[in-house]
Amino acid sequence: MDRPNNLMHVRSLMWFDEPVGIDAVRRVLEERLIARHPVFRRRAVEHDGEWYWEDDPDFDLGNHVRVVGLEGDEEDLRTWIGEQFAVQLDRERPLWTIDLVTGIDGYATVMFTRFHHALADGIRLVQLMFSLCDPVDGSAVVPVSVGRAHHSAGLLATGAALARRSAGDAGDLLLGALKVPLRVAATLSPRLVREGLGLALHPLRVIDAVEGITSRENQSVNTIAEVSRILTAPPSTHTAWSGTPGVEKVVSWVRGIDLARVREIGRATDGTVNDVLLAVVSLALTRYLDEKDALVDEIAWLVPVSLVPFDADLPEDLGNHFSLVFLPMPLGLGSTGEAVSAMKERMLRIKHSVEPVITFGVQWMIAESPRALAVRLTDLFANKGVGVLTNVPGPREQVTFAGVPVAGTLGWVPMSGHQPLGISIFSYGGEVTIGVAGDAGLVPDPDRIAELIEQEYAAM
Repeated sequence: MDRPNNLMHVRSLMWFDEPVGIDAVRRVLEERLIARHPVFRRRAVEHDGEWYWEDDPDFDLGNHVRVVGLEGDEEDLRTWIGEQFAVQLDRERPLWTIDLVTGIDGYATVMFTRFHHALADGIRLVQLMFSLCDPVDGSAVVPVSVGRAHHSAGLLATGAALARRSAGDAGDLLLGALKVPLRVAATLSPRLVREGLGLALHPLRVIDAVEGITSRENQSVNTIAEVSRILTAPPSTHTAWSGTPGVEKVVSWVRGIDLARVREIGRATDGTVNDVLLAVVSLALTRYLDEKDALVDEIAWLVPVSLVPFDADLPEDLGNHFSLVFLPMPLGLGSTGEAVSAMKERMLRIKHSVEPVITFGVQWMIAESPRALAVRLTDLFANKGVGVLTNVPGPREQVTFAGVPVAGTLGWVPMSGHQPLGISIFSYGGEVTIGVAGDAGLVPDPDRIAELIEQEYAAM
């Protein structure tokens, strides 16, 4: 899934109000990262078309951790980070780097991390980063149960195993994607099997009919509707950011969103924190596209969902245990209440379906396909969305890293295929941050998106 113009790197930023020493950072990484998780001292190698992890015989922490001296302000930091988005990780070494950046006005130290997605999924990597931290009082290692698993994570884990088997013997994408829901349905209810068989015969005919006569909580019907949309959805809606991405990327971010206030807005509008934050993004992107005379009724996002319950302790092998679901985000809504209600309805339909299992089956087929076919399948799947949108709740209390309090943190999701935009929502210590990354040619002004997000939040 790596492309020169869209690298599969999970990136994050952690900043501090006090200097962080490189020696202290190395000690933490040696004790809690390298010693506990062998993949971080291994490199990816290919033999006869198959990829394996093997120990790097010349592993040196100094090749992965460095101090970068910059002179400037936050705009200079954003420019530098955007440049790093285009830099490929050295394939001859383990696929990760950590940079300690100094010299930025208002920041004593900034830590910028890059981890290849092959090492672990984004949720695991967030857990990993906070497993390197301690509570402010120094009492113990921070619990790593950050983020949220899907409400049916246990069921989805079982379904994912079925998805692997279904995808493994699938002759093509359509057949495989249909086999997955039908086999998973067999573990749920006979009625779902009958409905799935009907879908296989008439997928397009089913979509609107089932949505019109059922509730958002009906798992069987919601699953069928979502599978139909996955199989029949056109590429992402053509608008201002449509086109082929280049190598150069640009980034921005939003800080200072009060999580307690977001909860209050959610209570007032009968929505969750996630519903409110997605509504803010919807309202901001409505204005952004409207300013470019390119407003559309709806855009589609890919949203990561964890397939396994969170462990109290991270396993030695982290792995990728996630799926992607499609989130149709309505635009052009007139008020906060309307936007929150619309996002709540969309998310409920996803939560009460097993769409994550179906999309996991598609992902598995891509992974098991020959390279040329995998590239085409990746494009087919990824290009149905404008990009990836994620919301990961982090620790509620402040923590320290290498003995220094963490002032704040945010992240950026990787983009795939021809995706031009990615948005990552993160909460830590009562504050919400939002990372925005865009293709420099297609979304040259992510700072404007960030500004509009701030304005829409302030207006709520």
